[in-house]
Amino acid sequence: MKGIGEIDPVTLRVIGGACDSICKEMALLQLRVSHCALVTESEDLGCGLFLPDGRQIAESGSSPLHCGSIGGYIRGFMVKLEGNLQEGDVIIHNDPYAGAGHSPDVGIMVPIFYHDELIGFTGSTTHWIDIGGAYPGINLGAFDLWAEAKLFHGIKLYEGGKKNQQLWDFIHDNVRTPKDVLGDCEAQIAACQYGRKRFLRIVEKYDLYTVLAAAEEWMNYAETMLRKQIKKIPPGEYYAEGWLDDDGRNLGQHLKVATKVIIEKTGEITVDLTGSAPETETGFNSTYIGSTRIGVFIAVRSIFLDEFIMDEMVPQNEGIFKPIKVIAPLGTIFNPRFPKGCFARLGLIQRIGDNMLKALGPVLPEHLRSAGTSAHIHWISYAGYRPNSEDYWVHLEAEAGGSYGGRYRKDGSDAISVLCINPRNTPVEHQEMLFPMRCERYELREEPPGAGKWRSGKGIIRVDRALVSMTVCCEGDRHYEPPWGFQGGKDGIPGSLVRNAGTDKAEQWPAKFVGKILDAGDTLEIKTPIGGGFGPPIERDPENVLKDVLDDYITVEDAEKQYGVVINPKTKTIDDNATEIRRKLFRSSIL
Repeated sequence: MKGIGEIDPVTLRVIGGACDSICKEMALLQLRVSHCALVTESEDLGCGLFLPDGRQIAESGSSPLHCGSIGGYIRGFMVKLEGNLQEGDVIIHNDPYAGAGHSPDVGIMVPIFYHDELIGFTGSTTHWIDIGGAYPGINLGAFDLWAEAKLFHGIKLYEGGKKNQQLWDFIHDNVRTPKDVLGDCEAQIAACQYGRKRFLRIVEKYDLYTVLAAAEEWMNYAETMLRKQIKKIPPGEYYAEGWLDDDGRNLGQHLKVATKVIIEKTGEITVDLTGSAPETETGFNSTYIGSTRIGVFIAVRSIFLDEFIMDEMVPQNEGIFKPIKVIAPLGTIFNPRFPKGCFARLGLIQRIGDNMLKALGPVLPEHLRSAGTSAHIHWISYAGYRPNSEDYWVHLEAEAGGSYGGRYRKDGSDAISVLCINPRNTPVEHQEMLFPMRCERYELREEPPGAGKWRSGKGIIRVDRALVSMTVCCEGDRHYEPPWGFQGGKDGIPGSLVRNAGTDKAEQWPAKFVGKILDAGDTLEIKTPIGGGFGPPIERDPENVLKDVLDDYITVEDAEKQYGVVINPKTKTIDDNATEIRRKLFRSSIL
């Protein structure tokens, strides 16, 4: 076998690019032939190539929590199967205590054999819209793992090319939306089989040893590049904490997220979550292998290897994981004990990334600094039963369009997924065509962004009306603690959910719940958080404040109250003398 480093750079880059393309093509195939909008519109999926031990060669770059977790799926089911694999096998796996992300993220894996030798796997994960739990779509309130979903632990959908029809029948009979779920499953299989064929073509063209050596070299390169960036941070320990709303059952009992970031001279980084809240009695927990670790890995990559700030391309593979250590004591929300429920992990993981930004903010290079983000998710399921056709409809809507905080020399982005998630927007037209719902409002929030020298972006407000009675469940957060301001910037604004807002029947809903009812004609108003500001607001360029007024981001009153900029309400021009006086008063009061 060729030693690492013996492959010429051109061949190395060609093989690396080919593996990257395979994964992206897998994801595109899956997206095009899937049934559910969660895949076809939101792109809530991940595909990748993996070595026999589960190490990632390349990924599709779609949903990072999906892509990064597949290696854990493989290692989890390989223990169960004890290496009992053959050509033509297709494995299904979703056990979160055996490497999976969480139970609704179902993994499909196909082994790759070459001359009767197992040389790797192709893998796909996607969020099935229903997994047969206590409630349709979302099961945050589940008492334990079995209440939240049907579990598949390394079971073969196909064995030696032969379909396990009884297993397919079992899935069909135990989910509320069998046509959509099995359609998505078939799409995952198609993607994996496509990736398997494409990878074998590369092996046949370059030979197995060259391809495997190239994979190792790419991993070493990614590890080296990450260590190089981490070494730019002064060694030491940096700490931040925040508070989640609650566990969905004990409303108002806030849950602590403690985050210590330890930087080593060697370019290693440790994220220690010791001191975080104990595990909950609901599904608001994050398992260690498939969720907590992957969430930290994504946050580290996002902070240190953002492709828009790197001069060189750094591939996403197992090498990026190697310099990162994650500590999460057993029995906490980030490492629950079996069989605690762990359906709703996104809100927890988001706050780890946000805390890391806060802890490292003062020592990060200026261009990497940021104020607090929305760091949230409003993952909402709407469902109902159709008596005429005797079947369920389920619609999952990932209202992740929050906002970034102000950044060094740059305002935050509006209505965008942040940190560890990146689902796309589901078009209103798609929702209205398939489900008995109408969207009556979908725009940026009216409240001002987090004030600062560089202001935050804005979250969204959305109002959906139910045309029939329906069941609603939600796993959300960030209704309690606002996104934090940085270096003199102002805090942002939390999110909210209100049933029938603006009427005499208005009812405030918490961020987490299961089984609430929207009657026909009711509305649900969703507001996502607004990020924090960066730097003192009175240092913001008055011309930028005026632009915000003209763009309806802030009012004339906001401009004077928050930024000390006096604007003539009739001419919409800056009163320079009044602004200078106003800002002097601001500075004297601060001093």
